[in-house]
Amino acid sequence: MNHDNRHVVFVPGMNPKPPPAEHQRLLWRCIAGGAAQAQVAADQLAPLAAHFHLAAWNHIYYSAYADIELDRPWVEHMLRGAGAQYCAPEASRWAVLSTRAKYTLGDLLPVLARWAGDADILARIADTERYFSDRDGIGTRVRAAIKQTLAPLVAQGAEIMLLGHSLGSVLAYDTLWELSRRDAWVWRCPLFLTLGSPLGMFYVQRRLLGRREHSARRYPGNIRRWINVTASGDVIATDRRLANDFDRMRRLGLVESIEDLAAGVHTCYGTAEGPAPHRCFGYFFHPQVAGFIADWLLGRKPRTAAQQHA
Repeated sequence: MNHDNRHVVFVPGMNPKPPPAEHQRLLWRCIAGGAAQAQVAADQLAPLAAHFHLAAWNHIYYSAYADIELDRPWVEHMLRGAGAQYCAPEASRWAVLSTRAKYTLGDLLPVLARWAGDADILARIADTERYFSDRDGIGTRVRAAIKQTLAPLVAQGAEIMLLGHSLGSVLAYDTLWELSRRDAWVWRCPLFLTLGSPLGMFYVQRRLLGRREHSARRYPGNIRRWINVTASGDVIATDRRLANDFDRMRRLGLVESIEDLAAGVHTCYGTAEGPAPHRCFGYFFHPQVAGFIADWLLGRKPRTAAQQHA
């Protein structure tokens, strides 16, 4: 299978990120390290680094860049194989239920949530609400940045895996909806890969772009295959499985399959504060996630999430 025109476009999650070129290089190192664990030869994957693209939106949203040196030492620690102590165990059921309840409170009873919720959850709710409300056109501008990354690749007929982490998976989903329902791009995403996604949360679902539409128009019409991966201990993705939430897409013939890899995915990224299972560096270093990306770029026959997990 030809891989000369296969690409990956990555939409990162919330919070300021390092300058795009630096961030992209560090992310690629995590992917290469994870692919090596998946028995992908470095000399096969290395020439395809230029096929990994960052849809950088965070500087538009936050008007700031993060210092890459806050992440680099911990990424290097993980890449050396020294992050085993951070391999996150399953989060307690209480932690997941508590996080979900706080988001629900923030959704339905904001005043009560401010009294009962923790500062981190409330800050996340406020941060995401700015996107969902499109305050000052910020949501529109962020999706435009994603489209600007996709556009030249689509124009050249590239096969594109669209990859979204955390809030980035929501931005990617909304962008796909907009491209198929408003912009009418003649493009079908062959593989949509989501990592640590909050798309299973009612708080998020009732704010997606297609929420007021009916039947097929409620969902993107341009996804062929969707794989969702959730790491153990990742409490941001409080609903670990998306196949049930979006099964209507499959029944309407809008997507061929939605697959969840939601058990036994232990990421090994952490900082001085302890394990950080939600961070994208750990996801990319995981051999199953890196294996999906490497298989795509190398033009290999796609494996199902179950085959990856086996």
